[in-house]
Amino acid sequence: MRARAVVALAAVALAAVASAHARATADGGAPAAAAAAAPDSDPDAPTVTARADKTEGHVGDVFTLVVTAISKRGVPVNLPSTLDLAPFSLLDRKENESDLGDGRVRREFALGVAAYEPGEVEIPAVEVTYLGKGGEVRTAKTEPVAITIKSLIANDPEPTLKDAAPPVVVMQRDWLLLYVAAALAAAALGALVAWLVIRRLRARASARPGPPPRPPHEIALERLDRLGAYGFLENADNRPFYFAVSEVIREYLGARFGFDSLELTTDELVAELHRRAERELVLGEIEGWLSAADLVKFAKISPSAAESRGTLETAIRIVTSTRPRHEPPPAGAPAPAPEGARA
Repeated sequence: MRARAVVALAAVALAAVASAHARATADGGAPAAAAAAAPDSDPDAPTVTARADKTEGHVGDVFTLVVTAISKRGVPVNLPSTLDLAPFSLLDRKENESDLGDGRVRREFALGVAAYEPGEVEIPAVEVTYLGKGGEVRTAKTEPVAITIKSLIANDPEPTLKDAAPPVVVMQRDWLLLYVAAALAAAALGALVAWLVIRRLRARASARPGPPPRPPHEIALERLDRLGAYGFLENADNRPFYFAVSEVIREYLGARFGFDSLELTTDELVAELHRRAERELVLGEIEGWLSAADLVKFAKISPSAAESRGTLETAIRIVTSTRPRHEPPPAGAPAPAPEGARA
């Protein structure tokens, strides 16, 4: 009976090792792999393996060590946060977990490591921790992974410094910048000469006297004539006509006596006329006409056609009576008021 039990235990152990080897090969066929079978005394112990993505490299190359742990679902498996992998240095760490679908879970820990001394070295065994049935922390170890680290100058048995290179000329005459600067200077000079010539020609052209500006009274009479051509309608809103006529007269008075009149109130405009041209104006008539226009504009009174026609005639008389004395009256314009009617 004892012989049969020993034979059965040996067969189970061989089967476990073969199964672990087959899983490690199926996980990617890495060039180097090492596995540690779980202790026979703990059926919950995970199967852990370690494999490297390559078995040789140069000093400073990064190797990826993949530690795989296959355990029962519900058995927590972790990798210690601090690992001693001398002579390798741990550079980074990634974790991945997948369900195998048969009640087992595979956890993979990808460790980026590098060595900085050449030779035949090993990535030491990595301990994986897990919880037993009683809640105690247990460990399972992988096998070390052999790695060959080659030196970058290993092909030269006695490396020495190269001979000093001959001197290199670092300064030489380069006329490119000088040529570019000369071209830019020539272009700037040409532009300056062209500008001066154009300016001289424009000065000659502008020296020719242009036509004299039209007198303000001509412009005002022309605008009033256009307003009168529209005609006047009974039972219609003639307030827009008053607005237009008042704007023409205000603009004319400002242009005639040299001040900005469009933004002034009626009182301010009359006061300005007193200061500038009191002797040349019939101020009473102008002030009365402006007040009547303001009454229509602000009191919203709609004048009749006859009142609108009278307002236009008064506006024309204001313009013709205040124009410069040497200007002849335009054809068809009413005669200016007599001297005795002036204020």
